[in-house]
Amino acid sequence: MMGGPLQPCVLLLTLLGLCFAVTPLMEDQQQVPEIPLNLRPIIGILSQEPSRSMNRVLSHKNYTSYIAASYVKYYESAGARVVPILINQNETYYREIMESINGLVFPGGAVPITQESGYGRAGRMLYDILLEAAHLGKPTVPLFATCLGFEMLMYLSDNNTNPLTSCRAKNRADPLYLQEVLNNSAPRHVFIKHVTVSVVCVRSGSKHLAVLGWNSSQLLGEAPEDVLDTLANTNATSNFHKWCVTPETFQNSSLEKNFLLLSTSEDDDGLEYVSTVEHRHLPIYGFQWHPEKNIFEWGFDSIPHTLDAIRSSQYIANFFVEKARLNNQTFPTEEEEIAALIYNHSPIYTATLYPSSFQQCYFFK
Repeated sequence: MMGGPLQPCVLLLTLLGLCFAVTPLMEDQQQVPEIPLNLRPIIGILSQEPSRSMNRVLSHKNYTSYIAASYVKYYESAGARVVPILINQNETYYREIMESINGLVFPGGAVPITQESGYGRAGRMLYDILLEAAHLGKPTVPLFATCLGFEMLMYLSDNNTNPLTSCRAKNRADPLYLQEVLNNSAPRHVFIKHVTVSVVCVRSGSKHLAVLGWNSSQLLGEAPEDVLDTLANTNATSNFHKWCVTPETFQNSSLEKNFLLLSTSEDDDGLEYVSTVEHRHLPIYGFQWHPEKNIFEWGFDSIPHTLDAIRSSQYIANFFVEKARLNNQTFPTEEEEIAALIYNHSPIYTATLYPSSFQQCYFFK
């Protein structure tokens, strides 16, 4: 089912007792001009204020922000370099960053997602700059938003209203419930759990009904079957959050207009929440879960470290960095690029200093 152009109705599958014919979503899809790949992609990761535990141990250092090293390693493992994005800077700084990097990451953490924090203020400026560039037809910087970053993405995308609901999903490993939506004259949501086959379009009588959701997404629609099987049928996603977006909130807000709902998950109490989204038109991807933890964090026994879980996480990193390779922006000079890279900083082994969620962190003044 992977690779090559889709062929007209040649496959039947049975789903929930109903028979559907698989057809191409766009039979007359035009060829997109090939973009030269940027083989030296740079990912900008937004920093945030240190936690109370960090400040208790490192207050004498006068650090103003940090980035968990697992995020840095994660994108480096897929062939990218990393630039830290500092908080509490002016708009000119963030515009220059957004004109120089090839991918943007809103990482997880524990600070306000509103204008109360430097993380929230910087996130809003960066997101506004990204959308402005897309509106003007300029190169779009791909965005990955994880956990707290996902929550901020949902907040910013819902006209700065709060779509979050309190939930209990800390220190859990869960499967993804892959989501589909039949898009006909009267759209209805069809929530299907534990699906491992990709449906692109269904034929009902003389009509072709587009199936929107994970199977029509760039992120999961072309994922290898073993990755989909791992994500959908095993506890392969690491969760550490206390706020969620419910499917009902997602569907009844402006979020559904801009994002495909790719998956949901459940918290300790069985509350179903949105766990993965993809923007309908832009390379923006949101994860309520932590793909980076499977490979690079060791502080909790719940974090899945099986080979299959690591393969699924590595697929996500590879996907994002490949999107970054489609962006050919560069820093104005090689000297400015070198000065901006994370290589100018050394991580601290924070797991030995206090009860830390992170093995290592980069700190900035």
